[in-house]
Amino acid sequence: MTVSDPGNPLRERRRVAIVPVLGSLMVLVFSARSAAPQEPPSQLTSEDSTAIDRAMLADPRVRAIVGAGRPRTILATPQLDKAEVEAFLADTSRPPPTARVTVVMSNVETHRAARAVVTVPQYRILAVQRLSPSDVPFVREDADQALALAKADRGVRSAIGDSLARFQILNSGDDADVPLAAQVLPLRSANRRDPCSEDRCLDLVFRTPKGYLPLRVRVDLTRRTVTVEREGLRR
Repeated sequence: MTVSDPGNPLRERRRVAIVPVLGSLMVLVFSARSAAPQEPPSQLTSEDSTAIDRAMLADPRVRAIVGAGRPRTILATPQLDKAEVEAFLADTSRPPPTARVTVVMSNVETHRAARAVVTVPQYRILAVQRLSPSDVPFVREDADQALALAKADRGVRSAIGDSLARFQILNSGDDADVPLAAQVLPLRSANRRDPCSEDRCLDLVFRTPKGYLPLRVRVDLTRRTVTVEREGLRR
């Protein structure tokens, strides 16, 4: 989900906005003889996603980090091993380069996350490391959850009014005609005493046909809390 600051004049305090980006899968192209072995996948299929998810759940290192339950899996762009690409281009009789995918698995129940590197189509896990929940990339599901929490909050309803129910999530760069748009600004606090230094937090800003409303709504997805901020004052 691509996010950009819409120019709302409210000041940022004790935090640094971060914009994790999950780009669309890039096409990986290289020359090969027709008699060469099967090339690595140019993009992930649903079968790949299922197999990667199964491999992650079966790996004891991953399970030890994320804990019990059904974690969520986020897949990044497949990349080819540079050394293997160079060797293959020099001699196409060699095995084709291996595609590797960075995978993030997070568990909202345990608030734990792991990052791994998985080969495709072998689905072999090469490395696993613990990941702070605040470093887990944001996806559309997070934006939808944040807006739902905001709409259910009495303080937000009081600040925005009846029109709150009609706001929809709008990604940056989206050309859709959405009169009442809610945009997401992922953030991370630099203050260790701020929960958002460790929690997964974001701001919601609200755009109407007349411009942006003079407030922001901070949503802590980890604690499921909502705070209204207007003119630099927190409510």
